[in-house]
Amino acid sequence: MLPGALLFLAATALGLLQPWPLKLVVDSVLGPIPAPGPLASQPPVTLLAILCFAIVLLQLVVGALTTLSTNLLVGLGLRLVFKLRCILFEHVQKLSLAFHDTTSVGDSLYRVTWDSYAPQALVNSAIIPALSASLTLAGIGAVMLTRDWALTMAAAAVAVPLFLLIRRLDRPLTAHSLELRARESDVSTRVQETLSSIRAVQAFGREAYEHARFQHQARQSLRASLRLTVLQTASQAVVGLLMAVGTAAVVWIATRRALDGRLTAGDVVLLVGYVVMLYKPLETLASIAVAVQGGMAGSRRVFAVLDATPDIADAPDAVALPRRAAGQIVLERVWFAYRGGEPVLRDVSLAIRPGQALALVGGSGAGKSTLASLLLRFYDPTAGRILLDGQDVRRLTLRSLREQVAVVLQEPVLFAASIRENIAYGRPEASREEIEAAARAAGAHEFVTALPQGYDTRIGERGATLSGGQRQRLAIARAFVKDAPVLVLDEPTSALDAETERALVDVLERLMKHRTTMIIAHRLSTIRGADRIAVLSDGALVETGTHAELLARSATYARLYSLQFGMTPARRS
Repeated sequence: MLPGALLFLAATALGLLQPWPLKLVVDSVLGPIPAPGPLASQPPVTLLAILCFAIVLLQLVVGALTTLSTNLLVGLGLRLVFKLRCILFEHVQKLSLAFHDTTSVGDSLYRVTWDSYAPQALVNSAIIPALSASLTLAGIGAVMLTRDWALTMAAAAVAVPLFLLIRRLDRPLTAHSLELRARESDVSTRVQETLSSIRAVQAFGREAYEHARFQHQARQSLRASLRLTVLQTASQAVVGLLMAVGTAAVVWIATRRALDGRLTAGDVVLLVGYVVMLYKPLETLASIAVAVQGGMAGSRRVFAVLDATPDIADAPDAVALPRRAAGQIVLERVWFAYRGGEPVLRDVSLAIRPGQALALVGGSGAGKSTLASLLLRFYDPTAGRILLDGQDVRRLTLRSLREQVAVVLQEPVLFAASIRENIAYGRPEASREEIEAAARAAGAHEFVTALPQGYDTRIGERGATLSGGQRQRLAIARAFVKDAPVLVLDEPTSALDAETERALVDVLERLMKHRTTMIIAHRLSTIRGADRIAVLSDGALVETGTHAELLARSATYARLYSLQFGMTPARRS
């Protein structure tokens, strides 16, 4: 920053010399007053040429210094944006799901991509111009005081109403700037939500409806922008009027003094030139108030995110698992409720032995997926605890805990990257052979090798260029590569057709072998490999046992089975 600031100061200092050649033209070329120093001996035409060259040279040097310093300082501002974006993105990723559950993706996106420009706005549009304007004011004030102190005071009198105007506009500018940022964030959210659901939008023919919703958000942003613009332009008009009044006063006083013989015509030109130069930094200081409020609005939104602390974080005494977990999972009287809500889990106690597969079944909202989220510490229990190999998961580092768990979701999460990168996402250091072995185990190798670039084929966002079964096979291959001792299967086949489901069930059973597995299922056909079944209802554990034991009880599980397969337990036996 120092080289840029020094160059900026040099440009400001040289800029103070720019009115002097014109003064000498009026006094020494057109008038009788001798030029200073060696210039006094020059003929008028030569002196005029020298002074014209000086005008051009001064502008050239000032322009070069200003350009160089601006590039250096803008580069500094952009590097600040880069660092802030990286910090903000890293922090947003670490925030708990509770934050992301209540914050739209579009809003977070806007804060990372646009609000992060606040430091650059403050440095390049406020701090540096304010420094330059202040130094210019000080320099011009010092020069003018040596020429005529009363005229300098008259010129400076404009600063008082200008300061009052800036103070008066501070609060409304802040409010309007924050409102505009919020409205722009709403527009970003609307675009992100619509485009991420474009298949549903087009399938239901809701393009016109979504367009109307977008128009509403965009119109709100337009109105906020217009309100801010009206305030800014009105303030600039008032500032311009104040400057005109001050300039007129200086011209009046300087001309009257020249007529009285107390100032030369060149002095009038010099002082009026300095007044124009004086009012430019004053106007800059007035406009800086707008830039500061815009930058502060973005900064507040950025720091609102940075100040948000993760609900889920490593405890001060957290330890890493020293080795691969055996996979014993115990839930002891677990309760859980989302913020301000009713309990989703009620006094649930379960034990899963190493290598055992436990299926969680129950109606929608019974708490099945919540249990898996608690195991991964996306949330922490409201009461009770969850143990992995005898250790409370809250006493383990998040990294070491999640390294022990592989997840296959109902809707596989794939990234706009190569197939190889997607399969190795949970273990990036996996070798080519390990990736291909995992793909074979998941039944994906055949279709992958048929693609144009094989494993290096890039797939669309969310794997949009693949079928549902292909996406799920890649997700299963990812779990094979990670080779974690604990496996969570969150309804991995519920979105697939019956034929694809049957094929994938065999693959999943191979994946489950020698792993502690928690299977979340609505479709009971997918839990045939489970050693035990736990039935949840309204957040409470109501039954546990094997498939045969639960059917024999003719209770909740038997009723669910009958509803899905259209037969009674007796007919099943």
